[in-house]
Amino acid sequence: MRERFVALIVAALSITTGAAAVAQTPPPLPTPTPIVLPTLPPSQQVNPYVKMGIDLLTGVIRQQLINSQNTANGQVSYFRRFEMQVQTGPNAYRAVHLHQGTVINPRGESIQSGQRVSVGGIAQPDGSLNADVITIQQ
Repeated sequence: MRERFVALIVAALSITTGAAAVAQTPPPLPTPTPIVLPTLPPSQQVNPYVKMGIDLLTGVIRQQLINSQNTANGQVSYFRRFEMQVQTGPNAYRAVHLHQGTVINPRGESIQSGQRVSVGGIAQPDGSLNADVITIQQ
């Protein structure tokens, strides 16, 4: 009788500690996929003016990609103290984190759900945005 009781207790403890260990591991963050821009083969002879135009357009596209990562424009779908969610398109949402010192323009206004905003800040690896400036559009 005593051996059964001890075996039952050991089995119950091993199951609960295994479940607790599984519950404590955070899920891995998704890695963003890089955007590959088309290029010309290096062996191709290209007119220098055409090459200069292609390089100019490639630079403009790369700068736009960098700028779009650090901004979000859309409608506020959720706001609570230092957390906000912006709907940037149909079925597209972006999490925005505010901090002490985030500037909200026009000054003195408070953010509410349904307002259109423009957010500028620093992109995070998880796709969210740490806001530095939020402009409420009227």
